[in-house]
Amino acid sequence: MDEQLKWELIQAALDGEELDRITDRAAHYLGSPLVVISTTSNIIAHSASLTPPDETWLHAVERGYITLEFVATLAGWDKHKDHGTRYECITVAINDRRRRFYKLTIHSQLLGYLNVTELDGHFDAVSEEEYHFVAQLIAKEVYARLKGQDFSRKARDEDFLLELLHGSFVNRGHFIDRMRLSGFDPSAQYRVLCIELGDFLSYNADEDTFKRDLLELLPGSTMMVSDQVLVILASDRLFLPERAPAMLRNLDSYLRSQKLLCGISDAIGDLYYFSTYRDQALSAARYRKYLIDQSLAYTFYDEVKVYDILQQIPRSELIHYCSRQVYEIYQYDAAQHTDYITTLLAYLKANRSVKSTAAYLHVHRNTVNYRIARIRELFGLDLDSFSTAHQILLSCQMIRLLQD
Repeated sequence: MDEQLKWELIQAALDGEELDRITDRAAHYLGSPLVVISTTSNIIAHSASLTPPDETWLHAVERGYITLEFVATLAGWDKHKDHGTRYECITVAINDRRRRFYKLTIHSQLLGYLNVTELDGHFDAVSEEEYHFVAQLIAKEVYARLKGQDFSRKARDEDFLLELLHGSFVNRGHFIDRMRLSGFDPSAQYRVLCIELGDFLSYNADEDTFKRDLLELLPGSTMMVSDQVLVILASDRLFLPERAPAMLRNLDSYLRSQKLLCGISDAIGDLYYFSTYRDQALSAARYRKYLIDQSLAYTFYDEVKVYDILQQIPRSELIHYCSRQVYEIYQYDAAQHTDYITTLLAYLKANRSVKSTAAYLHVHRNTVNYRIARIRELFGLDLDSFSTAHQILLSCQMIRLLQD
């Protein structure tokens, strides 16, 4: 390695040169083109004087961001990282050219990624320590840039939402000042959608087809990846009765084709509470497993919020709130290998409709009638009383949590 180039790189950082200039110097030091990527997929710096003869690289730099597919894959870092390396990285081949990605972190805060593109088989000629050194130096520069950014300038909507998730605003006044510089309408209603990306894998770095497809389904939305979750802020107008049925059908079809599940929050009228509604959407996706009907790839928070409430009660205490009769059914199921709890829950959720219950459980109507009759006979349940049925339904939902 050229020690003179290394010293010039360090001196440039000490002198406070612009991030683009430092990235350019670092690229010449490593002998590889570099791209610095924010956590919202924006390309915030690249080596302008050292570029590869690669259309994918040039196209990404020209448009100013990497594909949503790729940043979603990087979010699943632990599943895709190289093995046997001293410093964590992900190495992939795109268009027969290797790329290596390093995390940019300061104080355990993820600031983005460094993309190193190989030139003429050069990767293995540079030690892991040198790549790590450059990644750390650039991470410090990105951190300083974030701390010293001009908040009087218009923010990218994705960065604004990320600030909300990170609790970056001192107070509501600070939030309002930043809101004025965003593209969001303070009087509009929105919904938050969350798609967990734990098993997502795509090294498509060319056309941003994932984002394009989602914008066709949810036009005008803002999307970003945070903590292995794709977070989407969409207009609540998309969920109006005249638009929602067709949109949700298309969304369900697309999610299934991609083997993805989505949670959808309640409507939000104040983006100051964006993180709360993000949590709602996450809960909707994660508590979907407790629903009897899991035929759709999306779940509204309203369908599962009772489980969110029940989760606040310690497991050891939850049973004390459960109906005695329902707990007896739970014990009977365990001893006799029956599944009366699920039948009872489906029956009550279906407003005691035998036909709907049979459809939920994929059994014949006679089977439902037999099971409900046996439940009444064995446990003396009065399912015709609204108050009793409500208590039993809630208790069945408690049992669902306890069975997990």
